[in-house]
Amino acid sequence: MRLILIFIFTFFALMSFSADLSGPWIKTKSHRITLYTRPKNYSKTVSPDSTAIRNILKEQEKVIDYINEALKTDFQSNVRIYLLNYDEAKAKIGTNGGGFCSPNKPRIYFTYYNLQFHNTIRNEYEYIGVHEMVHLIAKYELGMPNSRFFGEGYANAVEGNYGSKMIDGHYVKTRNDSTLQKLRTKGKILTPSQLLYNDSIKEREYYPQIGCFINWLFKQYGVEKINQLYTLEKDQIENGFNRVTGETFITIEKKYMKSINL
Repeated sequence: MRLILIFIFTFFALMSFSADLSGPWIKTKSHRITLYTRPKNYSKTVSPDSTAIRNILKEQEKVIDYINEALKTDFQSNVRIYLLNYDEAKAKIGTNGGGFCSPNKPRIYFTYYNLQFHNTIRNEYEYIGVHEMVHLIAKYELGMPNSRFFGEGYANAVEGNYGSKMIDGHYVKTRNDSTLQKLRTKGKILTPSQLLYNDSIKEREYYPQIGCFINWLFKQYGVEKINQLYTLEKDQIENGFNRVTGETFITIEKKYMKSINL
């Protein structure tokens, strides 16, 4: 039986949750990351040991550099990451299936799983990964997103994966482009117009497809141009595309659908 683990949660659904950050914590710092983890035997599930803590700090430093390169940003501020043990996370941050970033502070709240996921795009094994840090960096470098289209679009484009599966005893993240191929066979491909205007699309169909579309936009028109649209309200986005690309949204949609053979 193939095990699917969905561990990325919607930014807009959890960003208003008031996290319970009561101690005790172990505080460990690197250049731009301050990591808060639980002491050994804090709860029934495992807390990160010293090796895991070092690996997480190294991972997230590299993640910041990766996102800066992808989005043409230069985020260098300190980020606090609170890692809650699995058995306490749902009560204290609203989910034990991932986490979220704070809407008004450079903080990430996340669940510690005591395992790593292989990101084949970056060829790295990850505890926390890229998704939440994209939300955080984009917010501070580009501004607050006012649409699911760009808010989740950027995070899923730079992450490049949604969900994971067990392969040969290891969790491997599922690439968005491979999910797109499967959705094509099932006749479930969404147009950019649907991605922009239909907010009721289920996460498992929306995230991989908005990630693929935004990634295509980056390659087709350049990240710097698309960055100008990040904070637009939904009803301003079509005009925004026309302004920064010189093409109508319908023209862009037709070009994208042709690029994925539809």
